[in-house]
Amino acid sequence: MTVFAISFILYTIGIVVIGLLAARNAGDNDEAYFLGGRKLGPWVGALSASASSESGWLTIGLVGWAFTSGASAYWILPGVLVGYLFNWLVLAGPLREQSAKLNAITLPDYLSMRFGEGEGGRPPILRILAVVVILLAMWLYVAAQFAAAGKAFNAAFDMPYQVGLVTGAGIVLFYTVIGGFRAACWTDFAQAIVMFIALVLFPAWAVFTTGGWSGMTETLAGNESGSLMTFWPEQTGMAFIGFLFGSGALGINFGYPGQPHVLVRFLALRSRKEAIPGAVIAFTWGILVLWGAVTLGLLARAMTIEGAEWTGPLADQLAAEAAGAGETGLVLAAQGMLPGVLSGMVLAAVLAAICSTADSQLVVAASAAASDIYGRLIRKGSSGVWVNRLTVLLLGVAAVFLVLDPDVQVFDFVLTYGWAVLGASFGPQILLALFWRRASWAGAIAGIVAGAVTALAWKMGMGNAVGEVEVYNLPLAFCVALLVNVVVSLVLPDRGPARMVDSDGA
Repeated sequence: MTVFAISFILYTIGIVVIGLLAARNAGDNDEAYFLGGRKLGPWVGALSASASSESGWLTIGLVGWAFTSGASAYWILPGVLVGYLFNWLVLAGPLREQSAKLNAITLPDYLSMRFGEGEGGRPPILRILAVVVILLAMWLYVAAQFAAAGKAFNAAFDMPYQVGLVTGAGIVLFYTVIGGFRAACWTDFAQAIVMFIALVLFPAWAVFTTGGWSGMTETLAGNESGSLMTFWPEQTGMAFIGFLFGSGALGINFGYPGQPHVLVRFLALRSRKEAIPGAVIAFTWGILVLWGAVTLGLLARAMTIEGAEWTGPLADQLAAEAAGAGETGLVLAAQGMLPGVLSGMVLAAVLAAICSTADSQLVVAASAAASDIYGRLIRKGSSGVWVNRLTVLLLGVAAVFLVLDPDVQVFDFVLTYGWAVLGASFGPQILLALFWRRASWAGAIAGIVAGAVTALAWKMGMGNAVGEVEVYNLPLAFCVALLVNVVVSLVLPDRGPARMVDSDGA
């Protein structure tokens, strides 16, 4: 067994041990099990939320996208970081405070209680609808993470994609089934640190030791007619607007207010005061790892042009115009440029990005089934821990079957399905529920339906463009959901038990 393999195996064992140790202190009531007792500090909250929001998209998809598209991939930094700041500075404090006052444990829980379901004969339509959307979107999202694991193991160990897929899924499912939310938070915290090492220190060292920044940019500028070093897009007019709000730039930000696996960290904070330091930590981590992922993709492309020995598979992918070309660039670069023990850590970082999102999404999806359906509607007062664990297992297995095809593109699968559906379904509804007194129960229901249907229909059936302008489904679906919610709330206002909880407790 190689040093590379041993290093990776030791990392995997370490993550599982962290998850199991965290699970021992999970607690035996709903708030303790599903929210860790609302005791998250800013460091664990910020880093675990950030790691879970980025996923295998960061270490696999973004590296591959930078490899094929060039310097324009740096647009991803404002495309993500604005969302980080908005979530922590605008949403985190009010959502923590309102959810605690309502004793809401999950996002569907908050929406249901905010609009008074279960009171005055109001049926739990909003709760059930929210759970259905979460389960559907998380199925798609988790599947993308497992697909990234399959590609990483294939590149690192030359194991068949399907075997790597099952291996990665098995690791995540093991500690997530046992550990729950607290285990997910602490393992995500550890994995965020590993991701920082691999995506900041390694790219910086690699650029410095292979000719420096100028050497890399000169190589890229001398090929593809200089397009690889073109940061400002060539589009003008409406086409530029389409690019600016697309999945490669600011459009991604529309998803951040609606990601349950990120927002649940805000519900779990010790207090709303943790939001400010959380914002600083999350923003700093985000800007560094995003820079590193894009830079590594550019370096891999430059070294492929120069014919470095380890870039053979990448050159083959380019020549064949293969789907997802360059997505294994981080793993191959580490194997080609680092000693075994360090390259094993880089592969660990790839798995960390996958695990930190998949475990959080599985926990959120399972808590929706266990707490919102079983605990609130079927066996009232029961925590449904066994339902939680069974849901994690079944959802994980279903996700594996969804991505058995090795040609799945992680970047596309994440941003245009999982991220977009969740962002459009929940983002507008959460914002209006928190900050608009006239938001109504009927408006929230209509908004969730409009967001989910628009996101899916635009991608799958209605096309991706208006004329010659490509339109990313997330901003479109977000705006449609927001408009529908506002209109329906004004036409069908709440005259019943809806509850608006002010920050001052009113």
